[in-house]
Amino acid sequence: MMTSLSRKLLITGVTAAAALAITACTPPNENDSDVKVDTATGVAAPTTETTARTTGAEGTTTAVAVADLPGYIDCVAAPTREPQVISLNCADNSDQLTAIEWVSWDEDGATGSGTRIITTTVGEQEVIEDVDVELSAVTETSQGLVFSQVEVDGQVVAL
Repeated sequence: MMTSLSRKLLITGVTAAAALAITACTPPNENDSDVKVDTATGVAAPTTETTARTTGAEGTTTAVAVADLPGYIDCVAAPTREPQVISLNCADNSDQLTAIEWVSWDEDGATGSGTRIITTTVGEQEVIEDVDVELSAVTETSQGLVFSQVEVDGQVVAL
């Protein structure tokens, strides 16, 4: 009976020592805090073109880098600037703006016009041309600044 008890104690001791050793080890590929590696390379940085803008009364010109301008995330895509298509119903794509022509796109908002196509559950389409589109409410995301609110003909669309 003593040998059985000794074996159990030995197995328990070895198991406890192994558990302690495993928890004390550093996981593979973990870097020390002063040697961090930039891993956020999956999103390409936008190009850095500049546009000139003349402000009101002073007539001064301010250069704004295109990379600093907000983009728009259509459902779950990467942010883009001046998209030609915007989905207004990401669940089934039954409501979308197409052929969008942007009149302005700056750090405060974007305005343009396009065609709205609403598809019913039976597949019929209602086409409404020349609708006004406005993007606003700039929000900081992990992918940079983006517009988070869409208005179509003055009505805010819940996305």
